[in-house]
Amino acid sequence: MADGRPFDLPGGPDAALLLHGLTGSPFEVRPVAEALNRGGARCLGPAMAGHPSPDELARTPWTAWVDGARRALLSLAGARRTWIVGSSMGALVACALARELPGRVDGLVLLAPALRLTWPGRLAAALARHTPLARLRPFLRKTSGSDVADPEMRRANPCLEVVPLAAVAELEALAARVDEGLPEVRAPALVVAGALDRTVTLAGARRMAERLGGGARLLVLPRSAHLVGIDVERERCAGEARAFLESLPPRAAAARAIAR
Repeated sequence: MADGRPFDLPGGPDAALLLHGLTGSPFEVRPVAEALNRGGARCLGPAMAGHPSPDELARTPWTAWVDGARRALLSLAGARRTWIVGSSMGALVACALARELPGRVDGLVLLAPALRLTWPGRLAAALARHTPLARLRPFLRKTSGSDVADPEMRRANPCLEVVPLAAVAELEALAARVDEGLPEVRAPALVVAGALDRTVTLAGARRMAERLGGGARLLVLPRSAHLVGIDVERERCAGEARAFLESLPPRAAAARAIAR
């Protein structure tokens, strides 16, 4: 298994942008990237803005996550089909880009989208917004590592060891913005959720699948926690993602078919 560094796996004519989640790294989406790359696609997995260190992440607004991902997406111009795979926060960014640049995105795979946090995350965001705690105690330590059921992958995952309270508040702000615009996201989507997720709610994944304007299928993995891309059912996750994306026509071709 690869480490958490950004990657650019050569291929074509199709291309995929793969976006990791809050406090994570491209490691979270590497199995999906490798599956798509075996099918011939170029796969680009950047580090999201602010993720070199907890201090930098605490100072990073959600708009910077979207701005950095947008630049990466535009660098894939010229591909026959362009897909975005996003994990957790990355899934929200993927939706934001698909809404903003509909002609650039042919399909979405949204892994454990962070549309609705579980109560610890909601509490952390509220404390950051409404109390001085984000200044007095800006970081929360992850007591049990990342939210992954597979113990080997939990140990291997090179994520940040603390969560900036301010970043959780930014994540909730991004989620609210994305939720408003889901009906305007026209790219077809596969939403994948883990039944054992302790970070985001299954209800949030269902809401996203129901509200996406391009239509979406919801897949719930019964033995997986939050990071479904690297968890115990990662091979199924990657295989379902590849099968779904490879079945989609380019947006231009789809538009011509509808016009006829």
